[in-house]
Amino acid sequence: MEKSQVSRREILAMAAVGAASYAVSTAGAQPAPAQEATLKWGIIGTGTRGAFTHIPVIKDAPESEIVALCDVSEERLSNAAAKVPHPTATYTDYQKLLDDPNVNAIVIAVPNLLHREILLAAIQTGKPILCEKPAGSTNADAVAIKQMVDSAKQLIMFGMQYRNNPKARKIAELIASGDIGKPKYIVQHCSRGDWNLSPNVWRYSDPKLGGKPMNWRFSHTASGGTLNEFSCHYLDLLHWYAGAPVPERISGDGGIAVYKDGRDTWDYATVNMKYPNGVTAVHTLSMFGPGRNDTVVFGDEGTIEEVGDVFRLTRSAKNGKRIRDITMDPPNRKVSDPATLGLYVDFLQCLKTGKKPEANVDRAVAASRTCWVAELAAEKKTEVRWEDLT
Repeated sequence: MEKSQVSRREILAMAAVGAASYAVSTAGAQPAPAQEATLKWGIIGTGTRGAFTHIPVIKDAPESEIVALCDVSEERLSNAAAKVPHPTATYTDYQKLLDDPNVNAIVIAVPNLLHREILLAAIQTGKPILCEKPAGSTNADAVAIKQMVDSAKQLIMFGMQYRNNPKARKIAELIASGDIGKPKYIVQHCSRGDWNLSPNVWRYSDPKLGGKPMNWRFSHTASGGTLNEFSCHYLDLLHWYAGAPVPERISGDGGIAVYKDGRDTWDYATVNMKYPNGVTAVHTLSMFGPGRNDTVVFGDEGTIEEVGDVFRLTRSAKNGKRIRDITMDPPNRKVSDPATLGLYVDFLQCLKTGKKPEANVDRAVAASRTCWVAELAAEKKTEVRWEDLT
């Protein structure tokens, strides 16, 4: 099976996505250049993300191949191995994959409560790492992960790929153009159905919920909450659009309105964020609605609005009201997931040039912390400052 052909222009565009971002911290160790030309990936976790995203994307990624897979489920492991177009080593113990001398780069794609443990073990190998979002399942995880990554010597990137999405890049580009003046108010609506309900999904026995095995995303202990597991991507986008790395104050609300089946993770939420530069952003989430993902950016001179595949720019009345529609280019059907592929392209560039990753630990931690501050605000029924989460 041959790799999908990705043009040099497309790869350069993915690699340049970070140039449009602003106010993103670049803290962390300077990664050393790669010792080998080909990244020989070992994937820990072959559930939905590992098997159905990372395996296909690595087939598209430059100078990359899969050499090892790991999962505690033999069924998931064998199904994932069948997706690799050549024989690959398989393990049920992640430490054995980490010790495999053929593996020189590691993907961690396990449930959230395991990120901290496995990331620590992976760092000790000295091999570069791509760890899926989020930054653990608790604030203590996020603090520890931040400390580990800042002290590490190798490249460590996180699966915060949504800034590579063409629509997200276009919104950031339009904001940066100044056509709507300075952004002041941003509203982002997300709606979808319930989580992956496949019987093959990893099941967690949460003592707080009676110990009955359930989809791990239904447990706050395992996932860190619905906002952390799902909305962290979208909150990261709002930080980007707002032009500030983190909000200053947050209020929030959420709960379980429909799925009263024993879970303790929310099925709806609203997060209101106020940034130090005067921007306010609102994120809304429903896990029981029709598919929806759109953003409106209100500036002091105009508005950017998503209307299907069109961005509508409306100038304010004081500037002579007018509307300009910008149509997105059709997606590249040759690439399975352009946003995630952008992570791999940047990963390779970081190894070759020593530059810092765009999807760095600060972004991952900021996104998760935003979720937990919002939960604290909902619990207290008041606005909470960023530093009030301890």
